[in-house]
Amino acid sequence: MSWRRALAATLRREWRLAVQRPGDWAWHAGFFVMVASLFPLSLRPDPATLRVLGPGVLWVGALLAVLLASARLFHDDVRSGWLDQAVLACAALEMPLAVWVAARLAVHWALTAGPVLLVAPLVALQFGLSAPALVVLWFGLVLGTGVLVQLAGVAAALAAGVRQAALLTLLIVLPLAVPVLVFGTLAVHAAQAGRPVAAELSLLGAVLALSCVVGPVLGALALQSASQN
Repeated sequence: MSWRRALAATLRREWRLAVQRPGDWAWHAGFFVMVASLFPLSLRPDPATLRVLGPGVLWVGALLAVLLASARLFHDDVRSGWLDQAVLACAALEMPLAVWVAARLAVHWALTAGPVLLVAPLVALQFGLSAPALVVLWFGLVLGTGVLVQLAGVAAALAAGVRQAALLTLLIVLPLAVPVLVFGTLAVHAAQAGRPVAAELSLLGAVLALSCVVGPVLGALALQSASQN
């Protein structure tokens, strides 16, 4: 079996599991919609206030939706023995485990961040954001959710098989996610004010590129250790 066939088998498995649990897709988007929609109800209906607070609320909602979906990313793989099979298959094919981890994280991003990205522009309309700000928000979420999935993947790999794995993953990722939250929110505010947003989006892109290189390697090292224990 070649690398390509092994990765295709992994992608088919993840897709089949996702199809068997369609409620998870709706849950991710539903949680984001609920958080972003309930917050304005606690404020006075002032359009200026909503425009100021909207970017932060939307980013926090997206952050929590992605992280809650990623907290137990590898936990079931360890429990079911699928991780051991993946480690053995990678060794037999002489394929770095980091490649398998990168494929898993890519599918996970599509399944968890995808529904959030679909509904985000519609949810953002209630905050009165301008069209350029909506575009920047969506593009920033594409970059930012990619970083969050990489961070959550490493944390979930470290916590795989451990009791309270979900809580441990959240505690590890939340402090590391602050720069993403800040850059993403600043980009939307800049677009809303008509200022250039290249600096904020470039920083998000740079962090994403770095995390895509480092994240799978660190995740693979953690999973290798979990498989040997």
